[in-house]
Amino acid sequence: MFACICHAVTEAAVVEAVDAGADSLEAISEVTFAGAGCGMCHDRIEDIVEERCGACPLAALASA
Repeated sequence: MFACICHAVTEAAVVEAVDAGADSLEAISEVTFAGAGCGMCHDRIEDIVEERCGACPLAALASA
């Protein structure tokens, strides 16, 4: 399923970017271009980041 239709970015690609350390909408956009178009996907991308945050390397460092 697409997270961002404007740039044809799948939810799996967003999850992969989060797991690689992208921990915000801006970081996801830099890596995948998701969210850099119309903006309709911003809420979904932020939800994915929030859901995956426990798996983020940066989140693990912050809680240490």
